[in-house]
Amino acid sequence: MKTHLFATALLLLSSLTAGCFVDADDEGTGIRTAEFVFSMDDASFNGDVASAQYAVQSVTPAVVDHGAVLAYFREQGTWTAMPFTFAEESPDLPAVDYTITLGYGYDDGIVEVFYEASTPAAPLEAQPDRVIKVVILADLGFARAANLDLNDYEAVKAHFGLTE
Repeated sequence: MKTHLFATALLLLSSLTAGCFVDADDEGTGIRTAEFVFSMDDASFNGDVASAQYAVQSVTPAVVDHGAVLAYFREQGTWTAMPFTFAEESPDLPAVDYTITLGYGYDDGIVEVFYEASTPAAPLEAQPDRVIKVVILADLGFARAANLDLNDYEAVKAHFGLTE
């Protein structure tokens, strides 16, 4: 019984710390960034969802209550805001066969990234690994006051003076 509990705890710990991970404070501004790879090797599969959790200490209870976590993925040389839905078309018909959404959620100390398919027939295990960048805002009030487009990573980066 103890061996089973230890193995379960070890598996949970490895899933929380999987992937290449960088967490940086941007010179005491209250803005932090983290970057990691959402790898399908790290993912747990549950029906139409494949997800992995990453430990991000910068996501504190204060951030959960008063701030925000913004997530972006790298695609064709640009950072794209999440969630984002990909449509897969049939090679035989000009119609969408299914969709897969790349999304995220967060809570105290974690960011969870997931693929969610519109059908069980979608090949989640064949989805590509993604470089994910998160921007952690300690207080969302000043971003609202600046009328900042939070979906545009380049605008967020420029407004807060973030470095790569």
